[in-house]
Amino acid sequence: MDSSHSPTANISPNAEVSITSEKATIGLSSVSSISSKNHEYPDGKIKPAGDVEKAEDMTGDSDSEEIDITLKPETMTFPDGGFGWFVVLGAFTIQFCCWGFNFCWGVYQQFYVNNQIFPGAGLSEISWSGGISSASIFITTPFQTKMVATFGLRKVIATGIIISGSGMILASFATSLWQLYLTQGFMYGFGAGMALFTSVAIPVQWFEKKRGLASGITVAGSGIGGATLAPLNRYLISKVGYQWALRIMGISVITLVCSILACLRTRVTPSVKGRPLLDVAMFKNSGFTAMYFMGMLVTFGYLTPVFLLPKFVTDLGMDPTVGASLVSIFSGVNAVARIVLGFAGDRYGPLNVLIISTIFTGLCCWVLWMNTHGLTMAIVFVVIYGANAGGFNSLFPVVAADIIGVETLAATVGLLYSGNFFGNLLGTPLASTIVTASGGSYKWAQVYAGAAPILAAALLIVLRFKREKRILVRM
Repeated sequence: MDSSHSPTANISPNAEVSITSEKATIGLSSVSSISSKNHEYPDGKIKPAGDVEKAEDMTGDSDSEEIDITLKPETMTFPDGGFGWFVVLGAFTIQFCCWGFNFCWGVYQQFYVNNQIFPGAGLSEISWSGGISSASIFITTPFQTKMVATFGLRKVIATGIIISGSGMILASFATSLWQLYLTQGFMYGFGAGMALFTSVAIPVQWFEKKRGLASGITVAGSGIGGATLAPLNRYLISKVGYQWALRIMGISVITLVCSILACLRTRVTPSVKGRPLLDVAMFKNSGFTAMYFMGMLVTFGYLTPVFLLPKFVTDLGMDPTVGASLVSIFSGVNAVARIVLGFAGDRYGPLNVLIISTIFTGLCCWVLWMNTHGLTMAIVFVVIYGANAGGFNSLFPVVAADIIGVETLAATVGLLYSGNFFGNLLGTPLASTIVTASGGSYKWAQVYAGAAPILAAALLIVLRFKREKRILVRM
């Protein structure tokens, strides 16, 4: 393909640069790999030193985007510590607040339904707010490189967290479903997405040898946030009411994130010009298409157990606090699993580990959740489900980088993750509708929640054996 149309990276003269690609996600990020020395690409081939190579253009479009990455002089080496740990702290805090509160939706959903806060609205109607919230987080992903280049990192994060926190506060005044959808749904998710995906790529710019550890700590913030905030919100609702619980959370999130903005300092200044934000020609790449639909399928089922568990256990006759505790356990286990499965992927191959963890995510719903009739089995389910579900968060971007190329992923990550929008928007509401249509039985919703990751794993298996037919091979 004609490389003259591909993304380019302009490096300051006299610079010896070595930036290796890595993951950083709750969901996404990668840093392009550029070197003035011999460079090893993800496919294992060694490229000779010399001028910086242009990433392969997947479209051949003469109007394609030029991505200009300017490195400041201090970025010639990686600190691997020092101020970088403050950057990790800042990104961890944003993950803690934004994803952590999102994991608490099931607590509010159970309270809204059981107490008829919105008269006439049942589980299937109220669950749309959680779906809208989770989906809205991904709306800004295609635009974030341009937003940071235009307005600056801290301004984008501050704006996002103010919108998100304001959504929580305004939700406390909601008297109808459309107001709930707009505030706790859209406003919260839209703002959280601006802060989450803008910040998550920053820690990898400060680390090389300890990059996996830094990334793992960052994304673990979401699970630790859910483990902490779910019981806290349940407690606040019981003590001061759901309205003041929302107000307290909104004010706290804005205050906490704005207080750590000074910790977030980028070492790479992006400038994006020309190319369409969503390059749909990427779907001609079979690897990209497989990863896009894999991510979409997983998210159709991923949050379904988390959001339905509080209502599920109260329907079994348990106290409402049990549901919050189960969400907390899931989130804590999920946080640890993201780090552990990330290390496992380094050793045994990220694609191999992602396939196995995704299969077990689905099987947990079929084998464990469908046979849960008491507290003990509920705990067993959330522990094993949380342990396997963490693989998607930590390994999806690593596998995507390996399959479609680091440089291509850096330019198309927004499009890749846009598929998650549909799964997050429709997944839980669809499951809730199934519960309602089944007369309150969760059986078919559990079947559905397990089928989504199983189908996603099937896509990965096909993709893997197209690349390598031998089973015992690290990849």
